[in-house]
Amino acid sequence: MEPRPSREEIYQRLSSVADTAGSSGVDVLIIVDPANVYYLSGFRTTLHTRFTAVVLRTVGPEAATLVVPSIDRLLALEPHWYPSLLHTEIYYEGATTGGPLQSDPFAFVDQFVHHGDTIGVDWEGAAYRQIQSITARYPSSRLHDATGALHAARQVKSAWELDMLIRANAIAVDAMKRVPGWCREGITEVELANRLDDAAREQGAGGFAYPTLIGFGQKSLAAHAPPTERRLERDRIVTVAFGPSLAGYCADIVRTFFFGSPPALAVETSWNTVAIQKAALDAIRPGARAGETMIAANRIIADVYPDAPLAGRAGHSLGLTIHETPSLTPDNDTLLEPNMVLAIEPRPPAASMVDIGLYRHCDVVRVTDNGYDLLSPLDRGLLVVEA
Repeated sequence: MEPRPSREEIYQRLSSVADTAGSSGVDVLIIVDPANVYYLSGFRTTLHTRFTAVVLRTVGPEAATLVVPSIDRLLALEPHWYPSLLHTEIYYEGATTGGPLQSDPFAFVDQFVHHGDTIGVDWEGAAYRQIQSITARYPSSRLHDATGALHAARQVKSAWELDMLIRANAIAVDAMKRVPGWCREGITEVELANRLDDAAREQGAGGFAYPTLIGFGQKSLAAHAPPTERRLERDRIVTVAFGPSLAGYCADIVRTFFFGSPPALAVETSWNTVAIQKAALDAIRPGARAGETMIAANRIIADVYPDAPLAGRAGHSLGLTIHETPSLTPDNDTLLEPNMVLAIEPRPPAASMVDIGLYRHCDVVRVTDNGYDLLSPLDRGLLVVEA
């Protein structure tokens, strides 16, 4: 069976979100973002093509209900994958009016919404049509953006969530260690990505936070470009960004390899990258501003690359999605807390290795009581692969 949260943990999450939203004057929550639905109900599906929501009143989170379409009935009610841990109502599109089956999902939502309520919706993950439907259905109500309440609840990870994140990152490290053995002249970016993905699935990964990204040579300058049929040649840089997931929780590891003999500039840049990242890591401690990580990294960048613009973000939090809050921008005043999980990825400017490619690096850490634990232990320098 896939790992899954307990019913007790789900109700703790519901209580936390309800308390935060209720303190902002929200009476009822209609939560529709897929990650938030999973977080509050335990229910996951691979496609959210129809209205699916967790609905609860902030004064009674224990009565929270999951509303799902009939196409997801078995996933929601049977232990095939990640079933609902809440009371669940099923609606059947096209069901006959007046018959035993309900065709309108809002018939279930109506039971929670009172005249004049303030309705909290996680706008950041909601579709425009969902907001329109809620507004039209409850014209006497005021809509409130409840995204912040969900972000606040998800920032600090539970013991179960940490276990998933630790295991997902261990899978990523194990697969990344195999890259040197796979590098050979003529292998394509697609072939290397497929080998990484297969290795992760063999170790238990249930999916990927993002498509595996491979960049050979100058193509690595396009940091988010997908793998192509481009073939590896001698004396070329290889950048790999890899994010297998377990129970929906993400890894995010990036490493830079060099296939052949690296030029002095590539070696120097690798040292600079390690120093920049170390400055950000050294700023991590409970009570520190999230933005201090990038401020610390920028001090090194300004010293080593005085003519380059300073970078804007040292990284981000991650969990059920690859980019969660806080984002590690210099102006972010969010205070770091134990058991936040952060991806730390400041780097030299893209122009630091002209005609070679882009040096990229990312590690995942857990904030501890006095600093951090590294969840992606793997050599942080330039990884040279003999051609």
